[in-house]
Amino acid sequence: MQSLLQDIRYALRLLIKNPGFAAVTIVSLALGIGATTAVFSVIRAVLLDPYPYKDADRMVHVELRGKDSRSPLLAVNDSTLPDIKQLNAIDEVFTQDQRSQALTGDQFPISVASGLYSPNLFSFMGVPMLLGRGFTTMDAPNGNPTPVAVLSYLFWKKQYGANPDVLGKTIELDHVTYTVIGVAPPRFTWGDSDVYLIAGPNPDPHYYYMVFLKLKPGVTHAALAAELQPVVNHLAQQDTNNFPQHTKVAIVTLNEEVLGRFQGALIFLFSAVLLLLLIGCANVSILLLARGTARQHEFAVRSSIGAARSRLIRQLLTESVLLSLIGAGLGVLLAYRGVDIIAAYLPTFSFPHEASAGIHVNATVLIFSTALALLTGILFGISPAWQLSRPQTGPQLGQIMQAGSSRLTGKAQGQSTHRILIAGQVALTMLLLATAGTAIRGFLKLYHTPLGFDPDHVFTENITLPKNSAKTWQERANLQESLRRSASETPGVTGVSISTTWFPPLGSFRGKVELSSQPNLTDAEAGLMLVSPEIFTTLHIPLLSGRIFTEQETARAAHMALVNRAFVRQFLGGVDPIGQSVRSPAMKINPPGFVSAEDPGGWMQIIGVVDDALNDGLTRPVRPAIFVPYTLVMAPQMSLIGRAQSDPDVAMRTIGMRLHKLNPDLFTSEQHPLTWALDNFAWGNERFLASLFTVFALLALTLAAAGLYSVVSYAAARRTQELGLRMALGATRANVVRLVLGSSLTMVAVGAAAGLAISIVMAHWMGNLVGGSSRNPVTLIVVGCVLMLVAAIACAVPAWRATTINPMRALREE
Repeated sequence: MQSLLQDIRYALRLLIKNPGFAAVTIVSLALGIGATTAVFSVIRAVLLDPYPYKDADRMVHVELRGKDSRSPLLAVNDSTLPDIKQLNAIDEVFTQDQRSQALTGDQFPISVASGLYSPNLFSFMGVPMLLGRGFTTMDAPNGNPTPVAVLSYLFWKKQYGANPDVLGKTIELDHVTYTVIGVAPPRFTWGDSDVYLIAGPNPDPHYYYMVFLKLKPGVTHAALAAELQPVVNHLAQQDTNNFPQHTKVAIVTLNEEVLGRFQGALIFLFSAVLLLLLIGCANVSILLLARGTARQHEFAVRSSIGAARSRLIRQLLTESVLLSLIGAGLGVLLAYRGVDIIAAYLPTFSFPHEASAGIHVNATVLIFSTALALLTGILFGISPAWQLSRPQTGPQLGQIMQAGSSRLTGKAQGQSTHRILIAGQVALTMLLLATAGTAIRGFLKLYHTPLGFDPDHVFTENITLPKNSAKTWQERANLQESLRRSASETPGVTGVSISTTWFPPLGSFRGKVELSSQPNLTDAEAGLMLVSPEIFTTLHIPLLSGRIFTEQETARAAHMALVNRAFVRQFLGGVDPIGQSVRSPAMKINPPGFVSAEDPGGWMQIIGVVDDALNDGLTRPVRPAIFVPYTLVMAPQMSLIGRAQSDPDVAMRTIGMRLHKLNPDLFTSEQHPLTWALDNFAWGNERFLASLFTVFALLALTLAAAGLYSVVSYAAARRTQELGLRMALGATRANVVRLVLGSSLTMVAVGAAAGLAISIVMAHWMGNLVGGSSRNPVTLIVVGCVLMLVAAIACAVPAWRATTINPMRALREE
């Protein structure tokens, strides 16, 4: 024990004496361990174990794929559901519908996300409740639901302060009272519902709800798709508006539906952070080998005065383990902090929300990363003493003693190991830099995509009308226009419009369209934008020709329409559409709570053409669009799109209070600046990946630079006598710098070339996952120049310092 304590004290003195070496080694290990553990912990929670549900591997989503680039999920009505339940491949089925309701009975109505589910929801999921129980089929005798409710964990905490006495209390939604029978556990977030209710039967053939399936054990996705295809074909024959012809059924897992391409990007991100761990370990290896070679004179002296081979190895082992343990300890702290940071910056709607409560440091990968770092430190830490003490391969003690520490250059084998490690480290850094550059270019390309409108200072706000109010068409039209006008008169607001079917630029309601001048036009689809005429000035969308329908025409639901340039280009070949007529059978839909004007699916005269604005996401081209007065078909909810003079958040709050004073039963929800929607739905994934890849690439570059600096410093220190002699004989500073830099920069160039080649080979895969292309010459040139510049500086600084030595003093040192 006394000997061990002596070794530890000696190791600590050496680390204090060489703070630069100790700091670089510890930071290399800490960053590698911390980053790897944090990223894998997040990926494990999001990819490998995101769902707490029983048999989640057998739960599937049913996508309907056709010519459309989007794939909606299967929705059915009451008449079709029995056919699905009878399919041989299906073990169990539950249904879901979502709606916003008002939490009434309080002073200020609160928007609540209510989920209407079949009574077998909780038995299907197989998750025990945190409090109470979930509803069952016994709560819906003969299909008629009883007024019971289950609260989500977050809603229970926010609304009831996590009070366990909530069971048996009542909750009032749209003035209907429900008894609370349970509280869901934290990870039960299906549908992001605040309140879970039982859905009742609905005989309306046009009322569709989502259907979710669980496969029987051993049944393949292809077998289920084959059984479901005839059902979907039958639906397409009955309802051509909602089920286009030639729709194909595709079965996907829960994660495939939620994550999409982001799933592969996360795996690639973990591969990148593993590279960072390898770079950190390579850095430690290089530093320990360089330092060990520089200390060979010390080892020789200690061996010559009787130190045994085991004693030298034990001393180096103590130093290596001490360094590794300190680095591992800091790595653990970084891992815990890193998990919280990464989880906080995950794009909100890009991963299963069930995973949020399960994101924590993973012990397995923490142990693996720490063990790898410890092993690296031990192997490369004791390598110099091991080589020195092997008589058949190590240098002779007499030669070392005679050569002196300042002139020893080490064996060729050791120099080769240094070169290989340096080249490998630089290659991995180059690969990370190229990936980061690709991700940044992909994000910037998406971020600067022309939208066709101006999103700055624009906000969106949903308003739910009081239940059982404004039942007639005229009452609904008057109420919605009065609300829009009141919002537009709010101080600090420059304009407010209504848009009930278009959320720019991410999506729109689409349906088949017919043109009076093109009777042979078949299978034509366009976005159907139910808007108020102010939408174009609010969003700054230019009018190209014709005119915009007026407020008076909107008030009487005039059958007039505007189209965009894409409509003219695709359906009319550029011919002027003004004066022609267009109609869509999809406008005839009349779900519960909707009110329609007379013949909303009738012919509408085209009176103007507006410029294109994105209406199908940022990565897909603008679709043909028809803009019609929103009064043709009005829902019990309305969406305001407004523009503020300054802060949109202030404008939204002011509008909410103003409307509440106008009608206390109104409530607003989903109040967000339009830029928030873009950040979360449009380019959130790309920004997240670009940010993390950039951070990891910069860390790798820093580690590589620190490693190169240390190696060149040790190399220059070992050659002090040689360099002094050369300068005494007339060598210039430039000659000395070239001599010191020669082999190091050669290895840097070899590593950069190898990394460049790997980046080009992986270009297609990288581009699909993070956007852009790593074969882009600008990206490769920039990252290559950055790498070479940093490497040159890291090598040049110690090389230049070597030229400042006094030649005579260097010759007298021995």
